[in-house]
Amino acid sequence: MSRTIVIGVGNPILTDDGVGWRVARELRSRLADRGNVDVIELCAGGIAIMEALVGYDRAVVVDSMEGGGKPGSVYRVAPGGLEGTRNSACMHDTTFRAALEAGGLLGLALPGRIEIWGIEPEDVDTFGEDLSEAVAHAVPRVVDGVLRTLAPSRNPGENA
Repeated sequence: MSRTIVIGVGNPILTDDGVGWRVARELRSRLADRGNVDVIELCAGGIAIMEALVGYDRAVVVDSMEGGGKPGSVYRVAPGGLEGTRNSACMHDTTFRAALEAGGLLGLALPGRIEIWGIEPEDVDTFGEDLSEAVAHAVPRVVDGVLRTLAPSRNPGENA
């Protein structure tokens, strides 16, 4: 049976930056009966996410993502479609795409299928645990979308 990891990324005390954690917590309760799906939250980026992926067949990563849309807009991208990240300019980490490339070069067992869900934030600079209204309204849409992608396939020969 294939193994899947869902990772909610962000800072849960930095308003909309905590949206990945919110989605992950909701998914954890909704996927509690799925023994082949693990759900975690991470505060760190690139390398920490890549390390968490090792040994899984499939991964779903959820984070706030500034894509130029209205707050609460939902994006779904492949790792190759990611640009640089807001916090990747520091010397302590790298972009997710660069971390995946490094993991591949090291021969790590990374998932063959990775999907990234992003939610356009309104505020990622103010300390607080509450999401903005637009971002909070996007959470159930992303939860439902992820659940649909993780649903078992109707074709007996396919893996979910």
